[in-house]
Amino acid sequence: MLRKVHRWMGLILMLPLMLQGLTGALLIIIPLLLPGPPSVGDNGPRASTEAMIAASRASTPAGMIPLRFAPPAEGRSAIVTYGPPGERHPTFEVFVNPVHPAVMGTYTIPATIRFLHTVHADLFLLPYGQNATGIMGIVLTAMAVTGLIIWCPPTALWQSGKWRRTTMVSRRARGLRLWRELHVSMGFWLSGMLLFMAVSGTILAFPFMRPLFGDTRPAPPHQHLPSTTAAPGEAGLDAALQALRTRMPEATLLSVQLGDSPARQSLEVILPTYGANRPASMHYDAQADSLRLTRDPGQQRNGERSFQWLHMMHEARLVAPHPVAIVWKAMVLACGVGLVFFSLSGGVMWVMRRRNSARRKAPVMAG
Repeated sequence: MLRKVHRWMGLILMLPLMLQGLTGALLIIIPLLLPGPPSVGDNGPRASTEAMIAASRASTPAGMIPLRFAPPAEGRSAIVTYGPPGERHPTFEVFVNPVHPAVMGTYTIPATIRFLHTVHADLFLLPYGQNATGIMGIVLTAMAVTGLIIWCPPTALWQSGKWRRTTMVSRRARGLRLWRELHVSMGFWLSGMLLFMAVSGTILAFPFMRPLFGDTRPAPPHQHLPSTTAAPGEAGLDAALQALRTRMPEATLLSVQLGDSPARQSLEVILPTYGANRPASMHYDAQADSLRLTRDPGQQRNGERSFQWLHMMHEARLVAPHPVAIVWKAMVLACGVGLVFFSLSGGVMWVMRRRNSARRKAPVMAG
C-alpha cells in the first residue's frame, strides 16, 4: 500500500517536480557562469564612493537609478547595479575603476534568472503559486519519508551487513532492475538533503510562515516618505562611510543599498561578533550625525533567526567558511538534479511495469 501511495504521488506531480528541480539547479548554475568584476591594473588610493557611482551613471540606460554599490575586492573593480525606480532586483551592472573613476565595462543581467526564480516559486500559478508550491513541498516531504520507509531493509539484512547492497547499483542490473536500483540508491544518498529542501521550501513558500516565525523585513529608512530632494541617491554616502570607519572600525562593508534619494541609503556590514552569514544593516543620519543599526543580528528572536537561516541555506547563499559554502552549494545542486532524475526514473519504471504486465497477460488472453 505504501509503495502505491509513493508511486502515485510521484506520478501525479511528476512534471511540477521536474520543473522545480530543473529551475532550482539552473538557479545555481547560471550565476556561476556570469562574468565577475574585471581586474584593475592601477595601484593607488581609492577614489570616493560618490565619485565611483557618479562615473557609472554615464553608461546606464535611461530611466534607471543605482540600487546597490558593491565595494571593490582586492585587485578588482567596484560594481554599481541599476534598475527601475521602486524595483528591488537590479537589471544592469556597471564595473568602475576604484582608483581612477571610469567605467571598465557593463553587463545586462539576464531576464532568465528572474524568470526561473518566478517559475520556481510560483509555477506559473500566480497569484496562488506560493500556496501551490507549499503544498508540493508537503507532498515531497511525504514522498521522502515514505521512500525511506520503503527502502528500509529487514532485520536480517541489517544483521548480515548486506543492507549496503541496497545503496549501490549492481553491475549486472539491466532494464527495469537498473532503473529501480538507480532510483533507490540515489534516493538513499540524497534523502537527507531532499528532506531538508522539501521542508525548508514548504516553510518559505507559504505566505503566513514568515510572520509565524516572527520574521519581518525591515523597511529602508524613511521609505514611507516621498522624495523631496533632487540630490542623487549617493549624496552624503562618503560621510556615512567615514562615520562607519571611524566609529565602528571592526565592521566590514559588504554593500550599500541605494535609491532615488539619500534617505534610502542603507549600509550592509559584517560584524565580527555575528560573521558573514548574519550581516547587519545601518543607516547614517547626516543631520543628527548618528549611525544606528536598523537590523541588529543580536536582537533577532530565535524564530526570526531560524527563518533567515532556512532561507539562506535553501537558496545556497551560505558565505563562510568558504569550503563549506562550496560543498553546500554542490549538495543543493545535486538535490535539484536528483529531483529531476527521481521524477524521470519513476515515470520510466511505471511505463516499463505496465509494458511487462501487458506482455505477461498477452499469452493468457490468447489461450
